[in-house]
Amino acid sequence: MSTVEEDGYNSRCDLCDTEVIHSMIELLLRGLATASVDSTTGDIFKSASSVAVAVKAELENYLLVRTEALVQESVSGHEDHSDQLMKASTRPTEFLSGMIDEFVASKRNMLSHVSGFLSSESRLNKIKDFMQKMEMENVWGLDERKATAETILESIDMKCIFHCPERFVDQDKLADHRNQCKFRLVNCKNDGCSASFSAIHIEEHDSICPFKALPCDQLCEQHVMRCEMDRHCATVCPMKIINCPYYHIGCETAFPQGNLDNHCSKLLQTHMLYVLQATTRQNATVNDMSQRLQLLEKAQSLNEMSGALDVRSLTLIIKEQEGKIKEQEARIKKLERDIKTQEAKTKKLENEFRSRNA
Repeated sequence: MSTVEEDGYNSRCDLCDTEVIHSMIELLLRGLATASVDSTTGDIFKSASSVAVAVKAELENYLLVRTEALVQESVSGHEDHSDQLMKASTRPTEFLSGMIDEFVASKRNMLSHVSGFLSSESRLNKIKDFMQKMEMENVWGLDERKATAETILESIDMKCIFHCPERFVDQDKLADHRNQCKFRLVNCKNDGCSASFSAIHIEEHDSICPFKALPCDQLCEQHVMRCEMDRHCATVCPMKIINCPYYHIGCETAFPQGNLDNHCSKLLQTHMLYVLQATTRQNATVNDMSQRLQLLEKAQSLNEMSGALDVRSLTLIIKEQEGKIKEQEARIKKLERDIKTQEAKTKKLENEFRSRNA
């Protein structure tokens, strides 16, 4: 892209906005695929592959001629064309997309104009599949499309928003400039991110990069990647609000989970009291249940025995009642074991309290 200039500046920076160029490159490939598919729909003698090379040459020539004509007419003073060029210079991808649509429309055969075909899923799938095929077969290479896109962009970018217009006398100065040019290609510096872009977009990318390390949203001391922030705040963050472990027996305090040890240490006696109260309530519940079970057993036994007609049936009823009594005794023993467990926990808390105050 370097040419000898009359003013002695024979080296110029040809760097462009990589994001815009990438979008234009994709538009070119899609435009070629669409034109090739639409121009051969229903044709038993031609296929998209058989016409792709010729269509590519036509499309490239069409785009370059149209762009040059717009620039020339704008320079000649045509107000309408000047307005079009200014619009194109701020929205280059829209400008290119519009020209491609016009070219594609001119290539459609009769069957392609059939109502419903242009929006059919079958057509869209054919275009997508043919794009992949052309990329694999390098029908329109990436470097070729890049050169075409850059030529169009540099022609219409009158305000130099998307490309660098700087020129230099020698290559050394050009090399120095490219190391600082706002359109130079840079890599994201965040660990884990492989994105590359023009230097002009560093701040923009940094504001959305999922690998950017940020201060915790909940103001803990850690720095967390943007993509991990939600998980961090919901799980391991020391500032995540949790309920006291003794919440269900009376302590309804909530605090950052990083303060759990401090909370339990300060309120040890209070927690012990809650445990004792819970144990007392449980004992009362056990006694109450035991009394109710005994009453139920007696009532059921009397009712069944009154209906017994002989000694044998009475014996069977007594055995059944003994089995039920054993089941109730087993339940009571389980409750007693639970009480002992609670008492053991209480003693452990008492020992911890004594050791800390010793």
